[in-house]
Amino acid sequence: MPEPADHQRPLLPLVAAHAHPAPTEERPLAGLRYVDIETSRYCNRTCSWCPNEHTTARRAQQLMDWHLFAKITAELATAGFAGFFAFHNYNEPLANPRLFDEIAQVRRDIPEASPAIYTNGDLLSRTTVERLGEEGVKYLRVTRYPHRANVLPTFEALRRWLTKTKLLDGMDWQFTRVRQGLAATWIDPARGMKVEVIRPAIATYNDRGGTAAVPLAAPTRTAPCQMTDTSLSVDFRGQMKMCCNVVPDVTEHHRYVVGNVADHTLAELWMHPTMVDWRERHALADWSRSPGCATCPQVLPETRR
Repeated sequence: MPEPADHQRPLLPLVAAHAHPAPTEERPLAGLRYVDIETSRYCNRTCSWCPNEHTTARRAQQLMDWHLFAKITAELATAGFAGFFAFHNYNEPLANPRLFDEIAQVRRDIPEASPAIYTNGDLLSRTTVERLGEEGVKYLRVTRYPHRANVLPTFEALRRWLTKTKLLDGMDWQFTRVRQGLAATWIDPARGMKVEVIRPAIATYNDRGGTAAVPLAAPTRTAPCQMTDTSLSVDFRGQMKMCCNVVPDVTEHHRYVVGNVADHTLAELWMHPTMVDWRERHALADWSRSPGCATCPQVLPETRR
């Protein structure tokens, strides 16, 4: 699929349904608990249940412009952001050669934020886990995807991978069931970093607004969604999206790109009338202005509580 043309980078058209309050100088991003800042483009996998399988956009590396990244961290610092800061969306963050510089920038600019890494684990080692903890990462989620969508998760598969990566010995792993499948969890007693290794059941996954092939068709969602109320997502181009499930590489999702952080502040985009309108409608499970949401079962991940 071709990449969207974003040379003009317009804001979405205004929605005139309500008069919405402007963000205040003191609390321009009030309520924001989680940000996905996709600081790199490349992913080393093409899973059938992921949009990356259906586009070539992620097969080349491209890093977010550093000045743009610094603008984002500076604005979050001014807003007093104290939530989770993740360096991912549809990319593999451990393939980013600049990742540790980015973590250091976040720690300097936004000391109250909690850096978070979401990875498929292919490039992970015990040494990397230790360094991530030393650099101040507070949450590391490793999703060990199966080779086929119909493979069910087992604790034995988790143990095999932990053994292979030399993470099993000397760490007090807790094995539990989680929403996505099965998980092994360990908390670094010295640094407080939580490491969660998940073996998912792909049947629990959503179709990312019709951009991914999943085994089971989801019924129309009737539960409200808080993603647009608590989570801000920016792709490697600087495009702020309605939520992390939006795939700007797909034509049908162009409507869910609010604007570009290079041209507007995070607060302007976060409080844009279209974004506010989505937020209000999603709280009522109204998908009329975002039909891609109708089959999404996404709930707030554990890190957002």
